[in-house]
Amino acid sequence: MDVWWLMRTLPFLALLSPSSSLAASRTEYFEVGKDVHLSCNNVTWTDALYYIWKINITGVQCITSEGVSKPKYNNCTGGKVLRTTMRGESYLHIPSFTLRDEGMYTCETAYRGGAYKAIIRVVATVRPVLIGKLERDGGQLFAVCSAVVRRPEVEVLWKEMWGSLEVKRRLTPNTDGTVTIESWLHLPDDITKDSLTCVANHPSWTQEVSITIDIAEPPADPFAAELQHVIILSSLIVLSVVIITTLSTYMCLQGKNHGK
Repeated sequence: MDVWWLMRTLPFLALLSPSSSLAASRTEYFEVGKDVHLSCNNVTWTDALYYIWKINITGVQCITSEGVSKPKYNNCTGGKVLRTTMRGESYLHIPSFTLRDEGMYTCETAYRGGAYKAIIRVVATVRPVLIGKLERDGGQLFAVCSAVVRRPEVEVLWKEMWGSLEVKRRLTPNTDGTVTIESWLHLPDDITKDSLTCVANHPSWTQEVSITIDIAEPPADPFAAELQHVIILSSLIVLSVVIITTLSTYMCLQGKNHGK
């Protein structure tokens, strides 16, 4: 395979500039459905000698490489190819990024004056669908905002707090590997607005996800409703007893009158 000429040059190039060999590790987040341009460094082909990308996705490995005056090598699938920017910088192109592209991407490069190795953890992000509702818990009213996400790093926040310090965050693992994040905001008794906004955010997103919750008509307190049912039922029972007692008394009086 043509890639092995690059592999054989690694020890020789390392001896040429041992003091300038650098290595780094980082994590990159990419949104599902978008094209990805993954860079190794900012060295242009004016100084670069070769680039080798070793990609490990769930135990399946592939290699794509290119060097000066040498043909490209690529046994990777999914459209992953090496490209060059207008400035002459090499990068790995991943079209229409999916969950199947998550993995460890290792780039090894040599250039005039040094060598560089980057170990990149590539992670997919999926924008969640937010669900907002009003709930009562322990007699108190809460606005609840929830999102099903793949990782708990997603933040679910409120734009309006009304000075409330009581915000509960709940994480519930799901059987499919996702996590349900809930944010419970305690609402005051004297609500003065008709709506509030919940947002979900992640450092890798360019735009947050938001939802507006209508709070003009909060749900009835179940305890108050139950108490009202008890009062109504008690009143009906008392009324029934009074009616039965009155009828019984009337029947007794009628019986005595007929006996006379």
